[in-house]
Amino acid sequence: MIEHEHDQEYVKRQIVTSLMRNGNRAVAECILSKAMFLLRDEGTKPQILVMEAINNSAPLMEVIGRKRGRTKIFFPRQASPSKRLSIALKWIVSGARARLDYSMSTRLANEFTSLAKGQGNGVRQKMALHQLAFKNRNNTY
Repeated sequence: MIEHEHDQEYVKRQIVTSLMRNGNRAVAECILSKAMFLLRDEGTKPQILVMEAINNSAPLMEVIGRKRGRTKIFFPRQASPSKRLSIALKWIVSGARARLDYSMSTRLANEFTSLAKGQGNGVRQKMALHQLAFKNRNNTY
């Protein structure tokens, strides 16, 4: 579980950093706060929902590709907590950007709710990464 390893402020800073484009931190903070207000208006607790979404989309394994001759061999290994968080946030933001809602804050709020339910872009990518790690489980360092 990621929620025990990182506090709420650290996760909030990381979400803002992953949302940020061209150094516009104020815009990213505004998007996140509007998304939190939208989640609160739906009747849920936003902090708990966001942590559930991150935990559902954070991968347990990561796969590292090494070139051996002409072929690329994948080596699975356990992901560190900070790497799990960064991968999950990258997938959450990319899934929110791929949505077709009107504003980025509603896209982000909808992505958080769908990931908390176990659906969404991040869960699909997590399953694909775990399948790739399982297929290459014989390759070890």
